[in-house]
Amino acid sequence: MRVLLLGGTGFIGGYVLRELLKRGHEVFVPTRRDLKLGRAETIKVSGRPEEYARLVEKLGPDAVVNLIGVLRGDYSLHYKIPGALSKVIEGTGVGLVHVSALGADESSPVEYFRSKALGEREVRRLEKYAIVRPSLVLGPGQRLFKEVLRWRVFPDLKTRVQPVDVRDLAKLLADMLEESGKHEVNVCGAGVVPLGWLVREVARRAGKRVYLLPFPEFILKMAGKLNNSLLMALTPNVCPEKGSVIFDRPFEESITFTAEGLR
Repeated sequence: MRVLLLGGTGFIGGYVLRELLKRGHEVFVPTRRDLKLGRAETIKVSGRPEEYARLVEKLGPDAVVNLIGVLRGDYSLHYKIPGALSKVIEGTGVGLVHVSALGADESSPVEYFRSKALGEREVRRLEKYAIVRPSLVLGPGQRLFKEVLRWRVFPDLKTRVQPVDVRDLAKLLADMLEESGKHEVNVCGAGVVPLGWLVREVARRAGKRVYLLPFPEFILKMAGKLNNSLLMALTPNVCPEKGSVIFDRPFEESITFTAEGLR
């Protein structure tokens, strides 16, 4: 299968790329950098949504995987890119596997989640698609833990999260390429824990110390109005019972795996 993999140089993308190549797919990866990615073919782009649409027309892939997302900056990419892709894919039979986010909601007070929901709306125009909404993704390279270790402090957040291991997510995304029809699924791991505890525990497994600072919740919510990342961190990230895939990989294994990238 010829697969166009958007976001293939990122944290999740690296695992998805390896999984696709292992399964024998021919993979094309657009990138803004000069990179060599093994047996995958890289294509230099500047990152404009219309460029990805033109690549679909030029390469004629059997499927497209869209992993592109930003935690800060231009959130409009979350709907402009799937919008551009849907226009050229519609009616061609090409499948689109689109990674959204658990909590995507057009009425959310968090701009990140609103933009993700708008992206899903664009994807639903197609006859063949999979929308995958992962919770917080664990694994070496997860940016959250790297940023926390710059300062060694983090709010003692009680926000409930249900993280998924990046290896499980990568396999699921590769499986979705072979599905027909329309699919929407939430993706989580087996453990539900407070976010503050998770941050401190991953750091501890890496041999580093993070101090959890207690803040009254109302102060954090006020600060969240000025900081989208903090508002995201205050939003529970737990899979509902229906419409979800819950992996049973031991939670301890995923935490240790994540810590390996911080040593």
